[in-house]
Amino acid sequence: MTILLLAILLSGCRPEYQCNVPIGDAACQLELMQYPNLIGGKGYEYIVAGYQGVVVIRTSISEYAAYERTCPYDEGRLEVSADYGNTVLECPQCHSRFNAFAGGVPVEGSLTSCSLYQYSAVADGGVLYIGNY
Repeated sequence: MTILLLAILLSGCRPEYQCNVPIGDAACQLELMQYPNLIGGKGYEYIVAGYQGVVVIRTSISEYAAYERTCPYDEGRLEVSADYGNTVLECPQCHSRFNAFAGGVPVEGSLTSCSLYQYSAVADGGVLYIGNY
């Protein structure tokens, strides 16, 4: 009886899954004129920053989102999914998908409940400032 009680108590002591995605320094300034996909329409660009790169997405006429390209499930490198336009980032390894226009939350059917790591992205004139929160 003691062993059964101990097993029940210890089963609740497992560490919970943490959304600890490796991130890097993403502090940079983008001259928007050098990134035509970010100027017109709702485009995107991959930039060399962060841990495995950063994807910058234009979400409206004056707003941008910047996400770490590392999947929170298996650390695969995320790509903008051609099947879903510029709205979904997809991991080619585990096929988890994330909504880029809703804070990087996982889309139904993804293997993780963790959102993407989002960097700050602030436009001022013709410059986009990206950095860690």
